[in-house]
Amino acid sequence: MIMKSLITQVGTYLTGDATADAVLEYWMALAEERRSDVVEIPVVGPAGGRSSVRVTLGAMLPIAVMHADLPPQIGGDDVAAEGIRGRARALIPTATSAFDSGGAYEVFDGECGSHLI
Repeated sequence: MIMKSLITQVGTYLTGDATADAVLEYWMALAEERRSDVVEIPVVGPAGGRSSVRVTLGAMLPIAVMHADLPPQIGGDDVAAEGIRGRARALIPTATSAFDSGGAYEVFDGECGSHLI
């Protein structure tokens, strides 16, 4: 397992590779849907021990992930990552299209031989 730093506006958190990548994927899914959520992730605390942190994710809350050249120091990375990815998969799209083609009608353009909407 590789360690990564998850960088937010309020702090930087050392976590596992899979967890950091899952948080980034979920953040992108939430941003696309214009939603937000809070996730709890395992981290290496300031004293070097295992801890956890709750991170708020959403489009207006930028995050970054950076590789940390440290030996693995945290367990439960895969479990945390799968839980976050499960939340991303369960996200029901709510964003609407700017154009609703329901009111459009089809027209045949004889000159180019195609249908136009």
